[in-house]
Amino acid sequence: MTLKERLFGPPWENKDAAIRARSVASETDRRLLAQLPKIAAEDQDPAVRLAALRRLADEAAWLDARSRDRDSNILAAADQFLLRAACREPAGEHLERRLAWLEHVGAGESLRRIAASGADPELRKAALERIDSPGFLGDRVIGESDDAIADHILARIDQVSTLKRIAGELRKSHKQRQQAVIQRLAALEGDSEEHDARDELAAALISRAEKLARGAFIGDRKTEVERLKAQWSQMTDPDAALARRFEGAIRIAERALSPRPADTPEPSDEPAPGAADAELERLSGQAQQMAAQPAGERTAAALAQMLSAFDRRWNALRSPGPSDRAVRERFQALVGELQARLELQRQRKPEPKADPGPSQAQADQVRALQEALERAEQALASGDIAAAHEAIGTARRLHDRTPQKGRSDRTGSRMARMAGKLKEMRDWQHWSNNELRERLIERVGEIDAENLHPDAVTDRLKELRQRWKELDEHEVLPGDKRRFAAPKGQWRRFQRACKEAFDAAKPYLEKRSEVREQSLQELQQFLDDARCVAADESSSRDKLIRYQRAAREGIRNLDALPPKARGKAASALRELMDAISAALDRHFDVVENEKRRLVAESRKLAHEKDRAVAIDRAKALQAEWKKAGRGRRKTDDQLWNEFREPIDPLFEELRHVRDERRQAEHQHTEVLKDLCTRAEALVDAEDPESVAGQVTGLEEEFQQHTTVPPALRNRFQQALDRCRTRIREARDARARARIGHLVALGEHLQSAWERLLAGQAQPSPEALPGDADDDALDKRLRERLERFLTASDPDELRAEVERLTGLAHQVVIEMECLSGVESPDQDRQLRMDYQISRLSNRLGEGGPRADLDTERSELQRRWLESFPHDRGPHSGLKKRFEKADKILNKMASG
Repeated sequence: MTLKERLFGPPWENKDAAIRARSVASETDRRLLAQLPKIAAEDQDPAVRLAALRRLADEAAWLDARSRDRDSNILAAADQFLLRAACREPAGEHLERRLAWLEHVGAGESLRRIAASGADPELRKAALERIDSPGFLGDRVIGESDDAIADHILARIDQVSTLKRIAGELRKSHKQRQQAVIQRLAALEGDSEEHDARDELAAALISRAEKLARGAFIGDRKTEVERLKAQWSQMTDPDAALARRFEGAIRIAERALSPRPADTPEPSDEPAPGAADAELERLSGQAQQMAAQPAGERTAAALAQMLSAFDRRWNALRSPGPSDRAVRERFQALVGELQARLELQRQRKPEPKADPGPSQAQADQVRALQEALERAEQALASGDIAAAHEAIGTARRLHDRTPQKGRSDRTGSRMARMAGKLKEMRDWQHWSNNELRERLIERVGEIDAENLHPDAVTDRLKELRQRWKELDEHEVLPGDKRRFAAPKGQWRRFQRACKEAFDAAKPYLEKRSEVREQSLQELQQFLDDARCVAADESSSRDKLIRYQRAAREGIRNLDALPPKARGKAASALRELMDAISAALDRHFDVVENEKRRLVAESRKLAHEKDRAVAIDRAKALQAEWKKAGRGRRKTDDQLWNEFREPIDPLFEELRHVRDERRQAEHQHTEVLKDLCTRAEALVDAEDPESVAGQVTGLEEEFQQHTTVPPALRNRFQQALDRCRTRIREARDARARARIGHLVALGEHLQSAWERLLAGQAQPSPEALPGDADDDALDKRLRERLERFLTASDPDELRAEVERLTGLAHQVVIEMECLSGVESPDQDRQLRMDYQISRLSNRLGEGGPRADLDTERSELQRRWLESFPHDRGPHSGLKKRFEKADKILNKMASG
């Protein structure tokens, strides 16, 4: 795995679907090949799944994709692949899935192709059941190899013209199927006035019956008679003249099959004779077989042995019966015939000259000839053409070396029959190999050069060419004049198909050769640089190791170089690695010497009395150790242990001191955490104002700690902020309640004045708001309210009300000035006077300016203290005051 793959993963797992698709289509990594089934089934992108399926070229994977996937491109590619597979080879264990796939194939050219060329009979039958074209069905009756399927198709054809065409084409190629077609025609013509098919069928049956009656039939005659009678009985209303001819022929055949009745003997009191002796019957049968064959060289000897055996068996019988005598008479007749043949044969041949007998060499040659013939027969029986060809050739050479007078005609005939059988087998082999070559041409045409990796294309072409070559090697035997067995036209088509597939991959191969040449140049440049680095004594260890790793990577990636340069490049890389290893050894020796010196220095620290000085010196030695670099791992680890032995106790003591310091810091932290917890507990107090003093005390206690972790400081500060926020909110709520109470008193004052003016009765004092604790304004307003409630004459209070109204008017102008709200035209002069007075007071006093909340609170107090007002201006003043107060409230909160 390369560094890029470790960082980003292999390209077939990239997030980009286009990159995954290119990788799946072109990469030759074994890990990818192992994951192709998973990618074809689970990848999210249809293009990636399609590329994986094409690389797999597995029928099971395509069947899964056809049943599971919904992408139109994948479905079309699956149908194309499965169509080729269904027409090329049997389904085997995938038959049920092929039948399920066939249900999704449309009724078109693909369905007809499966029906005509499907490798499985079940697939062809299922496809034919979906086709209704009489013409196509008729063609399949003619070309179908399975008789059951042909009969099934024939039963579906009702068109007379199609049936007549089929019968005419089957006349010379398939007699039995032609008879079935004629029967189908006769059945269709039964209800019409035309009887051509019936008469033709009857004529065919009569011809077969007359052949049987003449004795020209070869086979089981009784079964043929029964078959003819059954077929004739299925005919409807045959012609009377034809029926008489058929019945006459059948009677003659049946009489020939029936045995002649034996003469009936007169009744006798003697028991019926038993069956003949089995051994005599067997010898009589052998004599009959011998009489049926021409006399040969061994006939006389075999006949003499048979006579001796028959005489011995006859003499062994105690009381031969009539059946035994009948067998003896038949045997003697056959023996007499054979002896006459032998005598006639001897008379025709001249007296042979005295032969001194065959020599030992001739006998060995004859024995070798017979052994060669036996080997040839065994090879022919087992179908081994090459062994049979060799054995027959050996037999011919031995036969040719045999003298003319020592040759046997039987041996020559035997070799001739073997040669004919061999030629027949070679013809069949040539025809079969031509079919295989056609399949190879189809396989070349099926190579998807556009989507397959060029290496896969070339590998596939090499494989198919090797298979073509193997077919030629199996077919062209030693001694043949021809060098190639394939027909020239077929060979040219194969070459043309291979060239077209290779031309599609040729641009990539040329580009790869160019890249490989460039890689070779880069490798040569790397070797030159690396040799200089290895020869330079000042080269660092890391640099040497980097070049060494690069050299190892180059050895692993030799396939990126031109094939012819790989051996030389490997040798150069190994020499470079040896040189780098020698340089590293020199460097390691220097490092080891330096570290041994540091080990000696570290041992001196055990005698140092000042611990601080010893620790500083140990740290300095550690820095020098790191600076020295790394040596050989085993030696480096050993020296490191020796170096740490005197230093570890010093750092252990230092660690103990640091632990004590950490413990103290931990206790200090726990105290701070407790303060934070106590401050956080005050946040949820029921009366926030009551804990204000505690909050201040905690803050002072926390500030006594000078060293505080930032996290705890932030935690404590957040708790304080939340406590103060709650205290401020409680105070604000109390202030709002006070203002609300004062506003209610002011409203009661205004209502009491208006009731007094209207002469209405005043409410009782119990209906008034309660007293506020220690509030001077509340007391003044309550006293004023009591006076207004007890007054009877409004004129007594009118001057005070007018004064209070003027005060309220002045408060409203100041509020509008403070909030920036425009005053009415009649109050502009008053507003201007107030602004001038305000400016002069500020310039004269020179004190700090009051904040907005303070001024607003003072104006609210003066407004509440100004109640009641005149009934006329009260409403307008109240609206102006509330409008200005609302704006000031927004300004204060914003």
